[in-house]
Amino acid sequence: MRIRVANAIRQTGEPFAFEQSERFEPQEFGERTIVFHDPVFVSGTYVYDGKAFSVSAKADASMEAVCARCTKPFVEQVSFSFSERFVKGESDAAEDETYSYSGDELVLDKAVLDNLFLELPIADVCREDCKGLCPVCGADRNSEDCHCILQEA
Repeated sequence: MRIRVANAIRQTGEPFAFEQSERFEPQEFGERTIVFHDPVFVSGTYVYDGKAFSVSAKADASMEAVCARCTKPFVEQVSFSFSERFVKGESDAAEDETYSYSGDELVLDKAVLDNLFLELPIADVCREDCKGLCPVCGADRNSEDCHCILQEA
């Protein structure tokens, strides 16, 4: 995801709108692999303040997931907003918790993925009222009633 920012450098303080979409390759995060179902869509604004770019955006992503309760595959939708700063050169970016850029282009990939990873749930669940699998017989309690007697501990 690249934004050409040459005009913004010449117009300090002026906000510019953008829309981008990109299909990301599978990403490793912790012990899981994130597989994107559709391109990630990002829209927002960026502004140059004379020293750095401020980017404020909203992103929508859909990923392939497996329900932690019933083990069925589903497509998980994640929407999130983020605001990040991009500074020219590597040295400033490492110290300030900002992203770096060079030339007249901002590359948003890392900022989008970093913010997406922060929004991921601990466990994927296909729907809030998913009943999951019976721990005794393994029946999917969403589609059939099992008659196992669960012992309360």
